[in-house]
Formats: sequence, C-alpha cells, structure tokens
Amino acid sequence: MTTPRTDAPAASASPPETGRFRPRRLAGLLRPRTVEEVVGHVRAAAARAAAASPDGGGPAPVPLHPVSTGRNWGLGSALPVRDGAAVLDLSGLDRIREIDTLRGYAVVEPGVTQDLLARHLTGTDRVLNLTGASRHTSVIGNILERGVGLHRTRAEDLAGLELVLADGQRVRTGWWPVPGGPAVVQPHGTGPSLNHLFTQASWAAVTAAVVRLRPRPRTVAVLPLTFPADRLAAAVDVLREWTAGHLVPATAKIYDPVAARTYGVPGRYLAHIALTGDAEVTDALTRIVGDRVRAPGSPLEHASPAAADAEVHAAYAGCPDPADTLFRRKTGGCCARCLDRERGLLMFLPLVPFRGTAVAEAAGLVRGATADAAAPGITMNVLDADTVDHVVTIGFAPGDPVAARRAHQTLDRLHTAFAARGWLPYRPDVDHPLPAPHTALHRRLRDALDPHGVFSRGRFEGPQPPAAAP
Repeated sequence: MTTPRTDAPAASASPPETGRFRPRRLAGLLRPRTVEEVVGHVRAAAARAAAASPDGGGPAPVPLHPVSTGRNWGLGSALPVRDGAAVLDLSGLDRIREIDTLRGYAVVEPGVTQDLLARHLTGTDRVLNLTGASRHTSVIGNILERGVGLHRTRAEDLAGLELVLADGQRVRTGWWPVPGGPAVVQPHGTGPSLNHLFTQASWAAVTAAVVRLRPRPRTVAVLPLTFPADRLAAAVDVLREWTAGHLVPATAKIYDPVAARTYGVPGRYLAHIALTGDAEVTDALTRIVGDRVRAPGSPLEHASPAAADAEVHAAYAGCPDPADTLFRRKTGGCCARCLDRERGLLMFLPLVPFRGTAVAEAAGLVRGATADAAAPGITMNVLDADTVDHVVTIGFAPGDPVAARRAHQTLDRLHTAFAARGWLPYRPDVDHPLPAPHTALHRRLRDALDPHGVFSRGRFEGPQPPAAAP
C-alpha cells in the first residue's frame, strides 16, 4: 500500500494554456489494482483524517479523489476541485467480472472501457448503451456522471454499485447477482433505493457496478434531417411534437452548423433520428417521418445519407468504431490518450427546455458569450419530451496562452448567462463546481458517510457558500 506523499509533484495538473484547467497541487497519485488495495488506501486516509486535530496538530489530512480512467475531457479530466488531494486512479481495476446476456447485465470494474465491454458482447444478443465519446472512456465513470447514452441516459443503465466507504467498509447497493437473490434484474429493489445516493457524489469509492445491457437491435435506421438557422425554433418544435407523440424515440441528436461539419453538412443544422427495432417497424416509421418532412411548410429537409454514415449506424447498433473516427472529428484530438496534451478543449453542458423558443434563446446566449472567440460546436441530446441537454464544445490552440485565456473567459460567461435563466449544467467542470448540498438532509447524509472528509469534495459538491451575516 502506498501512503499519499505531501511532496508528490502535480504530475497530472497543467496550466490552462495546454488545454486544461488551473493546475492543482496534488498530494500524491495512487494506482491500486485490486479492491483490497483500494480498501487499504481508504483506511490509511481515514486514519490520517481522524488523527488530525481541529487546532492543526497531528498529520494533515489527505483527502482522496477517485477517478475511473480520468478521461473526463473538457471538464477537468482527472483533476480534483481543490488542492491537496491525492488522486485515487482506479483504471487498474479493469476486469469484466461477469456477463449474463439472458438477464441482460454485466458486472464491471472502473477501468473497463466502452470498447472493452462492447467487444465482449460481440456475437451476443445484447449491446452496451454507447455514448458519443471515445471508446477509451470508462463505463462506470460515465454512469456516475449520469452521462447521456445514444439510447437513454446512462443513469438508467445502473443496476447496482460496489463501494468502499470512508471507513474502509465494502458495501453493495441495488441489485446484484447473488445466490438466493432475485432472479430478475430490478435496480430499485424493495425499500429505499440507494444507488443514486452515490452518483454525482463524492462520498465513497466505486469499485464495481452492475450495468444493464440492451437487447441488440434487429435493425437500425438513422435518418439525417437538416434545416437552416432561421428555422431553428420551428424545427425544434416539430421534433418535440414527434417525440411527445412517440413517433420517434427520445434520442434525437441536433447539431448546430459548427458541429454539423463533422458529418459533412456545411452551414445548416443537422438532426439524427435513430429508429431501432423490427424491420417492419423501422420501415413504417421511416415512411411516416419522410411524409411529414415532405409536407408543405415543414421546416425540416432530408439530408444526404452520408450525413449519417456507417460509424453513426454502428454506434447505435452497439459497435464502437475501432478508429474513434467521430470522436477525432469532433475534438480534433489525434487519439484519446493524447487529447489532454495536444488539444485545448472545454465543455459546457446545460439543460434547456425542449421548446423552440428556449433552444433558440440558448443559441443566442452561446453566440453572445463567444463573440470574441471561435464559434463553439453545440450538440443537443433529447432526453425526453420536455428536456434537451446542450454539449457546448470550446476548442482552442494548446500552445496559445491568449486563446486559452479567451476560451476560459468564454466558459465563465456561458456559466453566468445560462445561470441567469436557471438553465444549469448537469455536469460541471472543476473550475465551476456546483454549490455544496444546501439541504439539511444532504449535509446529514454526507456527514454520516464521510464525517472526517476522507474523500475530496467534488464538482457536484463545491466549496460551501460564505455564511450569511448575523
């Protein structure tokens, strides 16, 4: 077991001009390869935290910052929010412990990537709910962020968690395949459901999860539709009407003219409508959507089939692209492993009402915040008939400090402008953590689970706001 060192170099922290956020002073880097080693690290940190006295005597506590693979690009990667933490890198826990295609689940560890799990499902009747990120990203890491998959939010894929609590105790929540247990995968079980007490939280280290798998679709049809910028509100309202009426699933992707260039569509918005299921169903829905697109007054038009190419269809079918083609196009990174070093990338991810007027207003807020910088790309993911998330991607030259400073100022303005409308990010970055839990119940739960601050407060539990004046 390695004890965190207070003199360890901040090896994974770099200045913003290299494409990352403000450097953090790290107390160490821990790389366990087994759950037992994770327990050892947590117990050592807990003993150190318990020995620290309020008056500053005893050893200084070194909180742990767990990461799955650290590939949270654009939001801070593996950096903690605060200085003085030791990064607990769990990528060495990379086993697929079990796959059951009959009941539709896999038990995986934090280092298991989308690519690894998807390849193990090749030839079966199950697929992983892939995201649009690199194949090298962690399945568990994205679930804990409540990321967005191509077919549903990743939070819906979670069936159970294996945790190491702040005192070193190993526990499980949700559904697990155990002898004598329920045969049917039921994430919520009976009684209080605890799984999502630990998503977007920093109260434990997750060492494994039960991930629900989707039935492999019999057919996949991705319909590419385009529309001009001046028809944005009308087009969004049509897509919302189709979604609310169950004509199309709540999985549509909308790309602004910058993001649409990735798919060879210049100067226009692009929408991908993914239909999956029996061929008769997808054929019928394709005809109905086509008729509505061709109807007089429709703001939508058919795009070239090349605007939804083979890589797009493969991703919806559960097959990750071995070359990461789409990811490279979107980010400009040469590959996933060197993105942090060779590409300046910031991300802003607010939730916006799925209404034409709201989406058009959000586009205006982005334009206003980026007036003196390169226009960012915006990808909108439909979550349901009422909500669409925005993935605003700000790229800049990694070696240009002026461009880096402007990009970070743009990010600040985006946070300010969208917060004024109440459209908050569902995944913040390390420089803009969300306020600490403000309810008495949140504080009671946090203090009960981690009374000594063994785990570093994360992006979803930033610094406490200043106390009100008496």
